[in-house]
Order: sequence, then structure tokens, then C-alpha cells
Amino acid sequence: MIWFLTIVLPLLAAIITAYIPAGRRGSGFIFAGAALPALWLGLMEVSGVTAQWFLLESHFSLDTPRRIILLLTGILWVVAGLFAESYLKDDARRGEFSFYFGATMAGNFGLLISAEVASFYTFFALMTFASYGLVIHSRTPSARQAARIYLVMAIIGELFLITALYLAVQSSGSMLLADIPAALAEDPNGPFVFLLGLIGFGVKVGAIPLYFWLPLAHPAAPAPASAVLSGAMIKAGLVGWMHLAPVGLVEWSSLSLLMVSLGFAAALGAAIYGLTQVDPKTNLAYSSISQMGVMTILLGIGLYGGIPARLLLPAIALYAFNHGTAKALLFMGTALPARVGGSWRILMWAGLGLGVLAIAGGPLTGGLWTKYLVKTFLGESSLPGGQTFLLLLTLSAVTTTLLLSRFLHLMYKIKAPCEKVAPAFLFPWLLLLLAGGWWTMSPALLPTELMNYITKEKGIMAFFWNMLTNWSALWPITVGVILMALTLKIATLNRWPTKNPLLPAGDFLHIILLAGSLLAKLLQNGISLLDSGMKSLKGPEKIFYSISDDKRTSQISASAESILRRWEFVGIGFFIVFLTMFLFLR
Repeated sequence: MIWFLTIVLPLLAAIITAYIPAGRRGSGFIFAGAALPALWLGLMEVSGVTAQWFLLESHFSLDTPRRIILLLTGILWVVAGLFAESYLKDDARRGEFSFYFGATMAGNFGLLISAEVASFYTFFALMTFASYGLVIHSRTPSARQAARIYLVMAIIGELFLITALYLAVQSSGSMLLADIPAALAEDPNGPFVFLLGLIGFGVKVGAIPLYFWLPLAHPAAPAPASAVLSGAMIKAGLVGWMHLAPVGLVEWSSLSLLMVSLGFAAALGAAIYGLTQVDPKTNLAYSSISQMGVMTILLGIGLYGGIPARLLLPAIALYAFNHGTAKALLFMGTALPARVGGSWRILMWAGLGLGVLAIAGGPLTGGLWTKYLVKTFLGESSLPGGQTFLLLLTLSAVTTTLLLSRFLHLMYKIKAPCEKVAPAFLFPWLLLLLAGGWWTMSPALLPTELMNYITKEKGIMAFFWNMLTNWSALWPITVGVILMALTLKIATLNRWPTKNPLLPAGDFLHIILLAGSLLAKLLQNGISLLDSGMKSLKGPEKIFYSISDDKRTSQISASAESILRRWEFVGIGFFIVFLTMFLFLR
């Protein structure tokens, strides 16, 4: 029953809350209650079930990586639902938002607990298209543009991923997702099928070069929607990759190097580009692209072989958990500076600072643990250029710190309100602050084998109090903070944009639009030229009448007609026709 409640309750919540009028409370607690079954499944190991009546005999179960991500997702939807109640209290479209919010939640939970292809794709599509309503909610020109681009990219992604899933099922001869990786490892076309999935799910992940919708869509959505878009929903694409990737079963060196290269391009490039932005939410969107790049690197390492899936996939899920909780904390935090005043702002800044520290991998945070996991697997992999990649990973910690320091600076420039406090906004945000980050250090969440593999059976607290480990995490962050402080304090170095971004958000999109515009102009000019050329030429009718009206043509025609009328010609012709019919019919 718990499996079905995980899907049904969010759908019921979507319908019920859609009819709660603006200004009335209650929707937050309804959404929080609807997410409780997902939280339960994330915390407890429950036997899977089979529903023969749903789609093509659906199966629902959880493995360790998906259980970790389901717990993350449950936490985020609870706090985002509570936050949305106050954030959209007087919004005239709050009922519409609530409907899409609940439908998206159901799809997000459903795809995580699905164990076979049909239900997984159904819930993935539900989440994808229902979240369109969250992006377009404000109906501003920027929101409409972001929603259009999101929808186009979503449809393109769906075409690739449904093709990948179809070929994967054909290869494995089974609808069960657990049977796909081993089948693709043995299939000669396995790399091609995975590449299709890499593109299809890469749209949701925000992988390079498919990411350009994300810096437009996440800032356009309301803050609680941005929190789940960046914290939970882009992890759905990561789960799709994990379902297809034969980690530890095969050595796909080309695909492995491709994923690692694209991951580092995202980790470094997105962080640098995000520095040019002036909107805090756009800044965070580029940070999400950067961090998803690190998760892409981790999965790429697994395709090179040598690291078993039972260690690598939970490590990716733990990284996703730390990033998801911290990023949702920061996205919801963008709504606080203009609403929280007085001494409560000290708590607000402390929470934002902890969120930044967790993403950067600071000491005594879940980020320290997850960044160490990446370094360990990267160092132990036989991937060519391992030392160079380790250096780039350290550099990415510096660029991440720079990007998020820039975020804090942008937030600091927002004026405080006259009121001393807004407790309705602070409560769910503080709840997330308590729930996030530290879970990644809990033995209840960490797989024992993974914890022993990293800590060498010394215990996790010995790992966190290790001076060398903390210093290796602290110095890149210190360098990033110093660089940001210098650029702000030294006038000749302070070139940060203040009103308009130095470079437009959605960077690669503008190149596509420019190329499309140039192509459209070329086609338009070509069609105009062809049309004018056709008008200058004589058409078939004009050519026919000019020939028939010619005097010489008339003379030839009259002579031919006189010959045809002569009896000799008619008689000989009749005789030939008669003889031909006789020969064919006898």
C-alpha cells in the first residue's frame, strides 16, 4: 500500500489544493503529508510489489542509490510545499501552481520507485511536462520564453530517451530496469544505446551542450519550484543514466572519456560563466550545471571499468543528496533577504553560508565526504590522465567557491525589509537546514561497505576529524574566498556587472538562435530570388501558345492535316491496324 500512496497522495493533493482560494492556508501541510510515504520508503527498506493491473504489469522497488535519492526528493518536496504556502499566499494563480506542483511531485516520486521501463517512462514524462506549469507560472515575457525553450528541449530529450529505452528493452528481452545494464554490456550496440540515453537524459541533467534551458527556466520559476527543479528533478536524469550504465561490467573507454571530459567542461565552464550574471537564481542555476558535471565525471569513471556498481552508484547518490539539499536551501534562500529583517538575518546568513560551504566541500559538511569520494574513485581509476583530472577537480573547488561567493555578494545587495522577521518563510527553510547535509554522514544512510571502503574501517568521525582531509578541502575554498575578496576591494580589479549580466544567460542558446536567424534569412532570400526568377521566365502555357501562334507552325500544321485526310493514308493506316489486331488475337 505504501508504494501506491507515494504516487496517489501527491495527485490527490494537486486536485485538493487547486481549489484552495488565494489568501487561505492549508496547502503546505497537505503537500507535506503527501510526501510522507516517500520519506518512509527513503528511510526504511520495504519489499517491492508488482501491480499487474497498472500499465504493462508494473513493478515497484528500491535499491540503495534510488533510496538515497528518494529520501532527498521527499525532504525537498516537504519543505518546498511548506515554503510555497507562504511564498504564494496572495498569488492569484496559486491554485494553478499547486496543481502542477502536486502532479510534478507524483511524477518525481513515481519514476524513482519504478522498477520497469513502462512505469518509469510514464512518470518521467509526467514530471517533465507538469513542471512546464511551474516554469511559466508568472506569465512574464522571460518566463514564457524560458517555458517555450524548456518544452522544446524536453520533447527532444523524450525522443532520444524513449528510443534508448526501447532499444534497451529489445536488447535485454525484459522490461525490468535491473536487467538492462548487463544486457547492454554484452550487446555490440550497447554503446550506441547508452549514447542515446546519454543525450535524452542529459537534457534533464543539464549536461553540456544540452544545458542552456536550465539558466532560463530555474530563475523564471517561483523560489519553491526552483528549489525542487534544481535540487530534485534534475537528479531524475541522473537516475536514468544509472539505469542504463553498465558500471563495473564493461570498459567503454571512448564513452568514459567523453563523459569525464564533458563533466569537467561543465564543472569549470559553467562556474566561470555564472560569475558574469547579476541574478542570484541564475548564478545558482549555473552552479547546478557545474555540480551535475561532477556527477557526470563520477559515472564516466564507472564506464572505464574496475570500480563495482555497488560502491560507485551509492557514492553518486550521496553526492546528489548533498548537492540537492544545499542547492534547495540556497534557491529558497533567495526569497529571504527581502522578507527577513532584524537579528533573524544573522541566522539567515549563517544558513546560506553553510549551504555554500556544503556545495564547495568544506570541512565538517556532507560536501567534504562526497568530494572525497570523487577524489578517491578518480585516483584509483585506470582512466588516462588521472593526475590531470585530479588537478582539475581541485581547480573546480576554487571556481565553485568563487561562483557561490559571488552569489552571497549578490544576496547582500538586496535591501532588508522594515519588519523584523517573517517566521512563515523561515520555518521550512530552517527545517531544510537541519535536514540537509548531515544526513550524508549518518550510518543509517551510508552503505556500510562504501563507508568502510573510504574510511578503512576507522569510522566516519575519524575521517571527519582528520586534519589532512580537512586541510585538503579547506585550502581551495580559502583561495576562492581570497580571490573574490580581492576583486571586490581593489578598484582596478572590481569589474563585476551590477545591473545587466556581462554575458547573457542561456549562453549557447543565443548562438543557436543567431544561427537559426541567419539560416532563415538565407532561405527567405533564396525563395525570393527563385520566385522573381520564375516570374521572369515563361511558364509552360506561355511557351505552348507562343509556338502554336507562330506563322510557320500554322503552315506545317495545315500541310500535315491535308496529308492525313488523303484516302491513301487512311486506307494504309486502317490496313495496318487490322493486321496488328489479327496477329494479336488469333
